[in-house]
Amino acid sequence: MSPSRSTHGTIWALFGHRLALECPEGRVLVDLGPEGAEALARAAVTLKPGDAIAVTGEQKPSEIKASAITAPDGTRHRIPRSRPEDGDAGKADPALALAALQQAGYQVDGEARRKPKHFEIHARKDGGHFEAHVTFAGVIRKTKTISNGATATG
Repeated sequence: MSPSRSTHGTIWALFGHRLALECPEGRVLVDLGPEGAEALARAAVTLKPGDAIAVTGEQKPSEIKASAITAPDGTRHRIPRSRPEDGDAGKADPALALAALQQAGYQVDGEARRKPKHFEIHARKDGGHFEAHVTFAGVIRKTKTISNGATATG
């Protein structure tokens, strides 16, 4: 597990569920995650460039995965990080992923390729060819259209 890190500073850019923070150590990227951004929005926390915040989270090579943020008003908010729909990696069963695709109307082409958090599976549906990402719990996370052997976001 990566070490925990806490820092504070001023937001200088926001994009999606990430923000760039100017802090005493320099500029750092902070990942709130989609769930974290949604949780802050539900709590009526609106962040913008120029806001002074503090953040605590797991230090990754290129960013901090936030677990808590102190908003400009001084209120500390927990950032949800768990994704129970991912399932247990120790119990990853490709049959569950294949069954999820079949139940959703896909015809599976080939075998499930295991990745750290999901299976990648080639499948067909409605005349299209797709690469599907299916979690270990059998949730179809996303699909990419495959065209002439190349993939493009679908």
